Amino acid sequence: MLKNLDGPAKGALAIFLAQTIWGFSGPFVKLVLYSVPPMSLLFLRSLFAVLILFPLYEIFLLKSEPHKSPLDKRDIFLAGFLGVFINISTYFLGQKLTTVSDAWVIASTGAIFTVIYCYFFQKERLGKIVYIGIGLAFLGTLVIIGSPILSLGKGNSLGNLLMLIATVSGVVSYLLTKKLVVKFNPLLLAYYFFLISLFCSLPFFLLEFLQNPYWLAQVPPYSWLIIAYLVLGSSIFAYFFSNLGLKYISASIAGTIGYWSPIIAIALGIFILGEHPEMTFWLGSALIVLGLLLAETRHKAIKKTNSQLQ
Repeated sequence: MLKNLDGPAKGALAIFLAQTIWGFSGPFVKLVLYSVPPMSLLFLRSLFAVLILFPLYEIFLLKSEPHKSPLDKRDIFLAGFLGVFINISTYFLGQKLTTVSDAWVIASTGAIFTVIYCYFFQKERLGKIVYIGIGLAFLGTLVIIGSPILSLGKGNSLGNLLMLIATVSGVVSYLLTKKLVVKFNPLLLAYYFFLISLFCSLPFFLLEFLQNPYWLAQVPPYSWLIIAYLVLGSSIFAYFFSNLGLKYISASIAGTIGYWSPIIAIALGIFILGEHPEMTFWLGSALIVLGLLLAETRHKAIKKTNSQLQ
């Protein structure tokens, strides 16, 4: 399906597939966290992903693996540490405390943080409308994060804050991965990312096991099915598609396509988990959507104008 497409179309479709897989995982993660401790879930997800990818690495990827410079090794570690270990651990911990709706609306602000990164680190200057959009999206995020403090929302402030940390760490990893996919195979990067997460999450898995040695025996069958989906779908396929997509399209376009996954997750959260978001959720969501539309539309217009002038 991807072979017959040109580069940008292939990249957009790959990112769309990754975001669809991640969107479907949203409410199911909430369900599995009722029976599996969050850091143990990350460890199992990383362990099984590495066990599946290791034979592929030995047979196909190792022979064609490019030489890694010290800078490459640093970027691979940071991308894996931030994009899998920090991103997924804070996502699991946050998702356990807050609602699927709150979690995924906050996650949708990732594109805004990409623009902020480009401003400070790539010296990219944008128009006033873009910054107004960023401000509105940030205000909407504050409304959703802060509403539980005022007992207005059904989420949890700490959970929402953890989701914000997950979003920021994911953006930094995204930008690092964008550089890495120029040189390294997308599947190879996925293997390295989960290998890093495996070692980082091991101490926390052991700690949770010592706190409750019997939880493994109490996991219901449906949770193992969800874990299988998280390993095969959300880990191996989604990260492969995401890395592949970044090889062909810009991080900002990939971030725009990323708005699709919150729509899926929120819809499933309402229908599967019976979540009924409060008015503050819709207010915050409206501010975020308005801000994202302003920022992204104006950002693309500026980039198009600059490209025509070159």
